[in-house]
Amino acid sequence: MYTNDGTWQKLQMFLPERNRISISCAPSEMFSTFDRTNIHLDIYNGHSNNGVTLVLFHGVGGNGRLLSFIAAPLAKRGYKVVCPDLPGYGYTEYEGIPSYKTWIETGVHIVRQELQRSKKIFVLGLSAGGMLAYNVACLAHGVSGVIVTTLLDNRLKPVRNYSAKNKLQARIALPLLRFIPKQIRHLKIPVKAITNMKAIVNNDRVLSLLLQDKRGAGSSVHLGLLCSMMESIPAVEPEAFEIPLLLCHPEKDCWTPEWISRLFFDRIRSPKELCTLKNAGHFPIEQPGITQLEESVVSFIKKYY
Repeated sequence: MYTNDGTWQKLQMFLPERNRISISCAPSEMFSTFDRTNIHLDIYNGHSNNGVTLVLFHGVGGNGRLLSFIAAPLAKRGYKVVCPDLPGYGYTEYEGIPSYKTWIETGVHIVRQELQRSKKIFVLGLSAGGMLAYNVACLAHGVSGVIVTTLLDNRLKPVRNYSAKNKLQARIALPLLRFIPKQIRHLKIPVKAITNMKAIVNNDRVLSLLLQDKRGAGSSVHLGLLCSMMESIPAVEPEAFEIPLLLCHPEKDCWTPEWISRLFFDRIRSPKELCTLKNAGHFPIEQPGITQLEESVVSFIKKYY
């Protein structure tokens, strides 16, 4: 459990005080069993009875506890916040080889559980968790709004170019993933060997910390998961999407610039908003972007509550 995990604790010193876990605002840890998955959850119970729950999804190289930087301040605003560890990361236990479909099914399961307990559900996804949140909202039925920091459609060549560690891998390695035989997809490789993990955050000291995290960016990932992400198709094309969506894109994202997300975002026909997080990197912990993210999320929730 995260009580004895040092990475998130060391990360706290790099965050504004409001965005840190404190005695008065700390998550409880529990597990939810679904199919072959024992899903680890960080749950922040807000101090009001507004009936709003946010489910937060991390991306490749993350875990639920690393989302505390936005989960904690939102909980202080009175919202219940649920941060799962997706299969392959954190303390979630999974039998077999997780795929992107596994991630989606896990997210749908969690959201459906929370729909039974809450008046309104909003989903928030960071990095690759953005498109995951989009897909979960399409399939779970009942989500009031979607909030993302990126929207990465891996069918598009420019998106693949920025997702890979370098242009050579984007042009050669990523396209070949779909041809990898099933018997090899069980192999695991360091996630930083094939993705541009060095651009995950703009602070060198935080980067060093995250790359050592064996339950996040410093972990190894099944080839099968990467293959399935590259092969994925959105559950609903953006022109048919009907749920309100807020894109809070970091201004200084060195991994996936805003125009990459706009390739998908601009096609969405449902009510949508765009907020550029000033001075923030891919992992948006810099001011004023980190505060802008909180304020934009709260404003969006109030609009569609």
